[in-house]
Amino acid sequence: MPQELQAGPVTLLQLLKGEREYVSPLFQRQYVWGSKEIGQLWKDVDEILDGAESTRFLGALVLEVKTAGLAFQPDSTWIVDGQQRLTTLYLALLKIAQQADRAGATELSTTICRQYLFNQDGEFRDRPKLLPTLLDYKQFNNLFDGLQSVHPRLQPAFGDESGALAKASRSILTAVRERISVDKVFDEGKAKALVAALLEKLKFVQIVLGDSQDPHQVFDSLNAQGVRLDNKDLIRNIVFQRLAGSPNEAEVLYRSKWVPLEQDLGTRFDSYFFPFALVHQPTVTKSTLLAALRDKWTPLTPNQIVEDLRTYVPVFNALTSEDATSRDTITESQEINDQIWRLYRMGAPTSLYPFILSVVTAYRNGQLTLDWTRRNLLQIEGFLVRRALAGFEPTGLHAVFKDLWTKTAGDPDKFIQEIDRNPTVQFPDDVQFRRDILERPLYGRRLAKYILAEYERGLRGGDPFPDVEPTIDHVMPQELTEAWKEVVTTDDHKALKDTWANLVPLSGPANAEKGRKPWPDVRKYFETETVFKTTKRLAQQNETWTSAEIRARAEQLVLWAIERWPKGTAAT
Repeated sequence: MPQELQAGPVTLLQLLKGEREYVSPLFQRQYVWGSKEIGQLWKDVDEILDGAESTRFLGALVLEVKTAGLAFQPDSTWIVDGQQRLTTLYLALLKIAQQADRAGATELSTTICRQYLFNQDGEFRDRPKLLPTLLDYKQFNNLFDGLQSVHPRLQPAFGDESGALAKASRSILTAVRERISVDKVFDEGKAKALVAALLEKLKFVQIVLGDSQDPHQVFDSLNAQGVRLDNKDLIRNIVFQRLAGSPNEAEVLYRSKWVPLEQDLGTRFDSYFFPFALVHQPTVTKSTLLAALRDKWTPLTPNQIVEDLRTYVPVFNALTSEDATSRDTITESQEINDQIWRLYRMGAPTSLYPFILSVVTAYRNGQLTLDWTRRNLLQIEGFLVRRALAGFEPTGLHAVFKDLWTKTAGDPDKFIQEIDRNPTVQFPDDVQFRRDILERPLYGRRLAKYILAEYERGLRGGDPFPDVEPTIDHVMPQELTEAWKEVVTTDDHKALKDTWANLVPLSGPANAEKGRKPWPDVRKYFETETVFKTTKRLAQQNETWTSAEIRARAEQLVLWAIERWPKGTAAT
């Protein structure tokens, strides 16, 4: 007869007594509780120890029996929801046992270990009754040192040496010592009282899923009801729910391919999925992301899904990672690698990622020529720079770039056509670009430092760039001093002070020391106290710095900028 869903009250004593194993399945996230959550649990325990409460309710546990056995006494059970609470309480009992061992209270330690922490029969003998998710194994295994009454049989270590679980263990140890000591000396009576409170006074509602409930769907619905899970947790669920009946195959795939994928993306993992999905389905939204990916992967095996996810990882990392090696070898073309590096330095908006991922991946796969790839990337850079100088914020671009690859197939001429066809997104032409350089403020724009840095690199013929963090210096100061009033009018000062022509890179200390000095002093300072070629050249070429010199420099910058960031690029 099919097993139906069962629910009922349960204590930690009932959960841990007897031969059983609680497993955090592969689709679960790692242990994440911090001081806030652990502290709240101890507040509940303290109310029991102080007599303010006889019991405390800790919420629901959602479990699924995975091996033969009675419904409430299974051999092996998945923790679908409740991993954080169960793990924290298990560690509290473990720390009490370890402290009892250290104090010579061997009988108490043995009782805790043999009745509640470890199994005693058959192939499960001396194995912990609770197992974390795979990436926490190494931290978990390191927590059992110092036990005299049992020699734990642990799973092979996997994951990092340190993390939330190891940190939580230290916090729990401190809390346990405070509650089982008198004048910092172990007190067996207090230890037994704490064990009794944990085992008998903390209550849950245990929900054991029946045959008709899919634990992965339950996992999804818990997230929808407010249990905060990242996309990577839910997508891992999509992948591994197909291997629910093949745990060995699931573990092999997890170790050999999924974990390396997580490691390659690191902290950027969760932000990868939306641009990845947009490449394949431009109409997807963040709210429909999971459903869209689930549909996309319907005909694929779990192994094929992971391979599919890897498609754009190298390019995504090159755009987002601080590790420069991800850009140095992203393609066989140094020119393309350098262009990706520029997009990284300028902080290209994520709304452009679907198009960039498609272009560079197509080139890597031999589906797009070097010339088309180069022209597309250069046009993206020029598009962003021209818009920055025009004062356009990098917003509203998602609607254009989400399906730009579909519309252009990588043709750089169609890139311009599609942008200009959109009435809400402007790609300034040369006439507007010239006017913006001459008249609009560059200071305060998001790409101001990038534009000055690229001009500096242009004067140097490319890298290397000075190993100095530049600031933006106003040659003519922002405040019109008496000395500067002699060479520039109030109106010209207001119109020109924040334009590109009046800005140069300068180190922070040099910028502060230079201050609002008049031009003769500034000129001498620039010639001797700066490592930036832009700044030295300006001082060497200008005996005076008036409105006329500023406007003349602006015209020179226009010629350079239009060539450096063209709208439309000719084939090579």
